[in-house]
Amino acid sequence: MKIEIKQLRKKILWTLKSNFSVKESNIIADYLLWAEMSWLRTQWILKLTWSEPLQDIQATWSILIERETKLSQLINANKQPAPLVSQIATKIAIKKAKKYWFGIIGVNNTFSSNWAQAFYVEKIAKEDLIWIVCSRSPAATTWFWSIDPLFWTNPIWFAFPTQEAPLVFDMATSAITWYWLVLAKARGEKIPEGVALDSLGNPTTDPEKAMEWALLSFDKSYKWSSLSMLIEVLAGPLVGSSWIDNKTFSEQWWSLFIAINPNLLIDTNVFKTNCSDLIKKVKASRTWKNIEEIRLPWERSLKLYQECVNSWFIDVDDATLLLLWY
Repeated sequence: MKIEIKQLRKKILWTLKSNFSVKESNIIADYLLWAEMSWLRTQWILKLTWSEPLQDIQATWSILIERETKLSQLINANKQPAPLVSQIATKIAIKKAKKYWFGIIGVNNTFSSNWAQAFYVEKIAKEDLIWIVCSRSPAATTWFWSIDPLFWTNPIWFAFPTQEAPLVFDMATSAITWYWLVLAKARGEKIPEGVALDSLGNPTTDPEKAMEWALLSFDKSYKWSSLSMLIEVLAGPLVGSSWIDNKTFSEQWWSLFIAINPNLLIDTNVFKTNCSDLIKKVKASRTWKNIEEIRLPWERSLKLYQECVNSWFIDVDDATLLLLWY
């Protein structure tokens, strides 16, 4: 269903108004609109549905800075929604990296995950900074050869400035994202084979049974499980967080943001030029048979986002809209 961007923003702001200020609602709406315009169907207003919708979040206290140096800051979100706190953390990281060439920000005690981190990493790259973000949340993904949920989908993101658009990587270490399960359930669809287990440890294509138990790692190998464990450490113990908080423990969400100024090692313009050259060489490489073009991470999303900007309209998933407003 096509809906005008301005109209969709009004609907989102109306939905958020009960628990958020106008300023906070607009900050959150910026993310939600960006995610839909970038065609991230599991990461946008779908977050306003399900068992703990974003608009019902009531923070316990104001955001608290627990620790700070000129290069770092540790933020206690006090149950504020991550899309709000993470944008604050992003601004702080930019400020520190611009002034001191490096910034590392830990965020703990948020309510909900950060969702699509590419939103934040893209902002950093546009400031001519290198950006790394990783997050952990309540356990939902197994370890290699285990059938118990131990890690979250434990995503990691990178962004690098170039002379053109930033080069952005956004990937979960699980086979699919959690909200892909939510979207599949809302649509009455099955999930692919080989991505999830039920509570007995059997493979399942039922999104509800998968939500009750566990996802598998991206390629079901020790390498991706090890990467997930690395993220668990960086976004867990390093930021004063919990770890492996499976079905028997409290559930918490935490993140680590790192901004690096290329000038630490090389002139920023030289770095950007070299990254642009790297991209051109990858794009110019020969393809497999029947493949017309080499595509880079985030390239399709950037194109779709710009199409929405030019047309002023968003093509919204019908099932999600019906859950919310119709």
